[in-house]
Amino acid sequence: MRDAADGLRRVDPGYRPVRGKISFSKTEIIHIAAAIAVLSIAYSFVMMRREGLDFDSDQTTNTLIIIGISAILVICSFLFHELGHKFVAQRYNAWSEFRAYPYGLVMALIISSVFGFLFAAPGAVYIRGHIDRRMNGKISLAGPAVNFVIAAVAIVVFLALEPGPLAYVIFMLANLNAFLGLFNMIPVPPFDGSKIVAWNVPIYVAAALVGAAELAVVWLYLLL
Repeated sequence: MRDAADGLRRVDPGYRPVRGKISFSKTEIIHIAAAIAVLSIAYSFVMMRREGLDFDSDQTTNTLIIIGISAILVICSFLFHELGHKFVAQRYNAWSEFRAYPYGLVMALIISSVFGFLFAAPGAVYIRGHIDRRMNGKISLAGPAVNFVIAAVAIVVFLALEPGPLAYVIFMLANLNAFLGLFNMIPVPPFDGSKIVAWNVPIYVAAALVGAAELAVVWLYLLL
């Protein structure tokens, strides 16, 4: 998810963006690291409740392995989603940085540990610059598009693997990306879908159908 206006009073660009240049501030790196760390722990709570991950090791080692896998899944879904927004915005010469939501991260920990599923609002990419509706739509589409590409690759890889821990992790990668991408296609603010619809309805429909098809394959076919 990305935000073009809300919260700008809390952040300060502090530099002149250069068209096409990808850059990170020290503050942004801290926020990204904090979001990854918290979400990795939160998602590990979800993974520990499920069957399919057996590494034939003691409990401590198994827990550390699951946290590591969770971190990889978080980076390859939530983080790549946000970086998709950021990089496209910077291509348009806009200031663009990620900021974590402390409240959203705390709620992710609570919900995952108590209820066993991850519902997180870890943060958003804030953007400032001369962005028109077309640019805004493309920036918003970038996040879900990254998720849909990763989900597609993960589905293909999963189908080529024998059943086992690795195949299960790849399945979770496909599931997490397909769900995250489609969830952000909801066509109401503040979701990405609202900006994509405002820019181009046919592109929105096509992208939403891709996400829906991927999630259907994950849930209805890969689970069988």
